[in-house]
Amino acid sequence: MSNDVYKWHEKEARQQVNRAQTYHAPQPSVGSANISHIKAPGGFRRHFLQHDAAARGDPAPHIPTKSFIDFLGLFNMYEFEHFAGENFRQTPRRSIVVPKDLERRRKSFVEAEETGEGLKYFRQGQEIEEDETVIEEPEEQISFSKAVGMLFKTFIASGILFLPNAFKNGGILFSSLVMTLIAVLCLHSFLLLVKCRELQPGSYGEIGGHLYGRWMRYIVLFAIAISQFGFCCGYCIFFAQQFAIVVDSLGGAELDKIVWIAIFFVILVPFTLIRNISKLGFSTLIADLCIIVGLIYLYAYDIKQLVIHRDSPLPLQLFNSKDFGLFIGTAVFSYEGIGMVIPICGSMKDPRQFPRALTIVLTVVCVLLVSFGALGYAAYGANVQTIVLDDLPRETGGEKAGKNAIQLLYIIAIFLTTPLMLFPCIRIIEHMVFRAAGTGPRTKARLIKENIVRIIIDFAVAAVAYAGYTKLDIFISFVGSFACAPLLFIFPPLFHFKAFPNQPIWRKVSDIVLILFGFLVFFYTLVITIQSFSNSSEH
Repeated sequence: MSNDVYKWHEKEARQQVNRAQTYHAPQPSVGSANISHIKAPGGFRRHFLQHDAAARGDPAPHIPTKSFIDFLGLFNMYEFEHFAGENFRQTPRRSIVVPKDLERRRKSFVEAEETGEGLKYFRQGQEIEEDETVIEEPEEQISFSKAVGMLFKTFIASGILFLPNAFKNGGILFSSLVMTLIAVLCLHSFLLLVKCRELQPGSYGEIGGHLYGRWMRYIVLFAIAISQFGFCCGYCIFFAQQFAIVVDSLGGAELDKIVWIAIFFVILVPFTLIRNISKLGFSTLIADLCIIVGLIYLYAYDIKQLVIHRDSPLPLQLFNSKDFGLFIGTAVFSYEGIGMVIPICGSMKDPRQFPRALTIVLTVVCVLLVSFGALGYAAYGANVQTIVLDDLPRETGGEKAGKNAIQLLYIIAIFLTTPLMLFPCIRIIEHMVFRAAGTGPRTKARLIKENIVRIIIDFAVAAVAYAGYTKLDIFISFVGSFACAPLLFIFPPLFHFKAFPNQPIWRKVSDIVLILFGFLVFFYTLVITIQSFSNSSEH
């Protein structure tokens, strides 16, 4: 929003260059707020607070973020522009003019922050001094608390709604133990990746490229693209199914599944054509609020159901020997947050605090996922649906209205999240397509070609969603085993094993064991999900 203010002011300033001046306002005193201060970073209320404190001789107030919108940035676009450490930013940061000498450069940043005059931005064709150079504007370093918030948001999404049915597939005891085990293994795997980054700075794919060659970088990028694509396909199915249920409950017509998927596709296309995804920043905040409200409502209803059945609890399986393979894939799907490990760690003011932040977040997330899955399964038993929203009662007018409201909240959350989840996949495919085609600079023709590629990706999401529409639980398990398992359990220990050849033998053994576990999860659950998909198709 502030960028639009800056652009408007510059346009007005250019138009007034040759305009006759018929009024001369008195010049403001030093330190007062005028447009030259306001248009500079740090020129709004925070500027006043800092200068007011200095005038009174008090220490400057601690301001953890650069703007109010950045304060909401616990849920900002940073994670999508830097997913897996890759630079997916399509709108480049502004360039600034800084001294070549690093010590002078640090002092200039401090002075710009203290005086509120802002940084010296570079314009095309501008002449610079011999002792100056041009770099991209540095990004904000995040605090420990903000890192915790961003990590927590990464792991808690709408996929949690699939867990009660997943607990039915695995059995309540087996599922609880496996969810905890996977949380521990994920924490270990994430920390291995962080250690590799310390040795070989770069993105997830670049670390693999440094250690094993370019082919490994392409494999990692392929896994990232497939995982994000799979998430979006699952969300498309979720949207279509829940939208159909809401419309039907409100007295609407019953339509074929292709209509609901087509509605999702038509609405999705304009959002994926947006280049600067920071314009969608506020949508993530809305989506997360919808998810939080929905979780509170679902927890309350699960507890209510348990109270209702306290005298005759529903029969539960401790271990489901028939479908436990489907649970493993869904459990892996639930912990897929490795894409944000590298960028958040690399952006912390003190990266040494990252292991503590990650440990805290994964502990809380594990408790939340296990409790939600176990409560949902215990509340509805063997009749629990693939999406737990479908289990909400709607016998009375109030219950029906409550169920429809929660479904609508999650429909909104899913739709607002999907274009952003698809963004890394789009950027990876665009890079591959246009690099292979040898397309030159960004022209109008290039823009049209990019739009065509994006529409094709949207169509592919809709097509896969149509194929897996009636098998959402199997599809989620497939995405978890095929795309998420390598990113979580195979690549990090594989990189660590190569990066630290002189490590103790027990560490080498632990790396090998984790790699074998990753391949076991990958192949076993992949076979199980394919068999389940075939069996359900026959029926």
